[in-house]
Amino acid sequence: MTDAEILQTGTKNKTVLNFSHLNRSRSFREKQGAFAMEGFRLVLDAMQSGADVQALLLTEKAQAQYGDALREASASARVLLISDALAKEIADTETAQGVFAIARMLPDSADLPQKGSRSMLLHCVQDPANLGAVLRTAEALGTDGIYLYQCCDIYNPKTLRSSMGAWARIPLRRIRETETFFSHCAANGICTCAAVVDRGAEKLGSFPMPESCCVLIGNEGNGLPRAVSDACDVRLTIPMSPTSNSLNAAMAAGLFLWEMAKAGDTYA
Repeated sequence: MTDAEILQTGTKNKTVLNFSHLNRSRSFREKQGAFAMEGFRLVLDAMQSGADVQALLLTEKAQAQYGDALREASASARVLLISDALAKEIADTETAQGVFAIARMLPDSADLPQKGSRSMLLHCVQDPANLGAVLRTAEALGTDGIYLYQCCDIYNPKTLRSSMGAWARIPLRRIRETETFFSHCAANGICTCAAVVDRGAEKLGSFPMPESCCVLIGNEGNGLPRAVSDACDVRLTIPMSPTSNSLNAAMAAGLFLWEMAKAGDTYA
């Protein structure tokens, strides 16, 4: 970490403006190939996971409290000291720690599913908190890969926070279209399992999860399109009370991830 530059004022500073735009706009993040982070633990986890942090914005208090740990994690990031007032203005949380960063996006890290792997494809999941929760659970349960098809942005501030750093550690890959994905799975002996709300489908917990499988989780409001669930090898449902007909997408994903982990003796 280089010596800090003092920037006590100036919301029009280029780095500050860049941080604010990256924090708010997915299209701007994608155009720049960069994203914004807030909070000591989030920034440190990103650094330790290999993220290229280009700039740090720290209050004097944060510099004194966290500077040594951040300096140890990254020797190349440019550092700006900002005022408490400026930190409050650019913060996305109400209890900001005074630690902000700009980093380059990570490349996709997951290969397409391989024989013997257990993975999950999220289809059009739109809630950033749900996406973050799934990533966190998937990492905890040793999932081999998470695939994203037309989902919300993994670099959304809410996704970053709710994933507790899993976004940078678990193998991830964005999928442009599902046909090639299904063809690959079929050719490599990967059983595709559609998570559906259908009391006539196979029951999760009773159905033996295959050694090689990929579970598909659908959109929060609509689930999987029928054409997608029909293209899967198996349709699986979570047994529920007769008075209930759905679960939160992240909760449903967690149950499937747990069943896959048990079947693979990952953490059983």
